This record gives sequence, structure tokens and C-alpha cells, in this order.
Amino acid sequence: MKANVSVDGKWCKPLMSVENQSAFWDAQSDSYEKTEMTNDNQSEMDVVISKCREVPMSDIVTLGGAIGCRDPKLILDDLIARDPHARPTVIFNDLSVRQVERARKIILAGFAELGFDLSYLPGQIQEVCRTIESCPRRLMIGVYDCRSFFKADPQSGYPLCGFDEYLKNHNILGEEFLMDWVRLSASKHLVSLGVRAKVRCGDDPEIVGSIKDALALLERKAFPYGVGGASALQIIGQTVHREGFFISHWYTPFGMSQMIHEIFPREDFLVASNHFAKGTVFTIDPIGKTPTGIVTVLNNVIGNVLPDDQYETLKSIKRIVV
Repeated sequence: MKANVSVDGKWCKPLMSVENQSAFWDAQSDSYEKTEMTNDNQSEMDVVISKCREVPMSDIVTLGGAIGCRDPKLILDDLIARDPHARPTVIFNDLSVRQVERARKIILAGFAELGFDLSYLPGQIQEVCRTIESCPRRLMIGVYDCRSFFKADPQSGYPLCGFDEYLKNHNILGEEFLMDWVRLSASKHLVSLGVRAKVRCGDDPEIVGSIKDALALLERKAFPYGVGGASALQIIGQTVHREGFFISHWYTPFGMSQMIHEIFPREDFLVASNHFAKGTVFTIDPIGKTPTGIVTVLNNVIGNVLPDDQYETLKSIKRIVV
């Protein structure tokens, strides 16, 4: 089906493999950090830097750094401005080997020259967390809000909604987008609710606008935020004959909160949230333990994880913050 909301079976997603996903991010290693999609989320970093100032930082673990490695760079810049002698250990991860190499050779190279101990660990977050020593750390998870996929907020530094931003950047993300409302299943996978749409960058603007309106209406009216409702809007970008694919999930207010509170129960973790124009930062501290470091998973990194792996990825992160 070319360009309308669909409940039929005419829906072709790319092979959901880590190799195919890595191919996309490897190809973006030199350019993605400069795009509007990367730089319209400053409110998230403002929250994160403020939260970092509240705890000691013997180490900084960045999971899914990519996009110019802004998490550790901005955090470390702020730390050094406050304490020029501070030298926390830094662990940097991204799925893409090329993104990790860019962090090591360019973005974070200056910190190595200052005497910081930096480690670079490419690969899936689940695998990398098995190699990181557990200790009490403050965890910050930044995700996108599905309402912001349909509504911009220029006054807050968010000039284009996600839908318009993705189409504008189709040369990076893909010539066609597959959009699918998903929910968390009993097996803890994100599965389709059966309401999907396909948009191509060359489609008639009126048709594209009607699809946007229909998806937004479903978000507001048809999918209550509760058991059986939507957890997220899944967006897949792909270009025919180009290796790899882009995937992202924009969460309902219920969707990410459900996963976080199941994995980080209230009796063991203190969970706070800060909402801003594009999404939410969840700050998670172990109860009864003083965090001595931080873990960041920002700019919707969890949303970029494959739908069968998001829940288990969050569980793997839990292991390194207690």
C-alpha cells in the first residue's frame, strides 16, 4: 500500500537484524551530528547536566553515544569548568564501530590529552553491559514523545515536529517511511497493533498531510494509555538498494514509563521524570545507595534499539547501576 493508513497485510519491513542496523549508523558517522534532528533537543542535555551536578562522578558510562558523542563531551566540559582537576573514568559505547572510532579519534580525543582514562566499546548495549563493573550509578534515559512526532514547539527550540523533520531529512533516513503503532506484548516485545502507514518522500503533499493527521488522531483518540493500548509509534526509514535501515520509536506517555517501572520497581529505585518539548528524561537512582557515577542513554537511544530487544536492553542496564 503506497500512502494511506492500512490494516491489511501489505506491509514490508526490512530484515530486523543488528547487522542491517549497524550498516545505517556506520554510513552516518561523519554527518549525523550536524543535522537538525541531532541539535533540536538541547533541553534534554540541560536537564542531564543539571542532574549530573548533583552526584559524584567517579565514572561516566555513555551507552549509544553516536551523534557526535555530545553526552560525555558536554558533561565533561561542564565538569571541568567547575572542577579543572576532576578526572572521571569514561566508558563510551555505540552500536556502530565507525561512530565509536569517530569518538575516539576526533570528538573525545582532547580529553585523552588531558589525562582522562577513556574506554571505547562498540556493540549492542546488552553485550557491552556484561563487561562493565556494577556499582551504584545514577541512570538517565532520554526518550522521544509520540505527541512531539506530530506537534512542533518552536518557542522551546523544537522547530519541526518529528514527522516533518524525518521527511525533510529523507536523504539520510530513507526514501520511504513505514509507521506502525506498537504495544508491549506479554513476551516483552514491541508488537504491531495492526494500524500502519507508508509514506514516500515523493508522495503528494496532500496525501502525506492526511496520513499525518490520521496517525495523530489515532494517538489522541483511539489508543488509550493503558494495558492493551499503544506503547509507541515505530518509524522505519529505508531506501531501495541501499544497505541498512533506520528505526526509531516515539513513546506514548504510558509506553516507556511502563517498561521503566517494571524493570526498576519503586521499592528499589527512585524514578523522577522531566518533560520537555521533544520528550522526557527519566532519572533513576538505586534506593539506599549513593551513586558514585552516571550512566546516560540519551536522545532516544532506547527507541533506536530493535523492538524485540528494548526490554532486555533496559534490564541489562539495570545490572550496572546497583
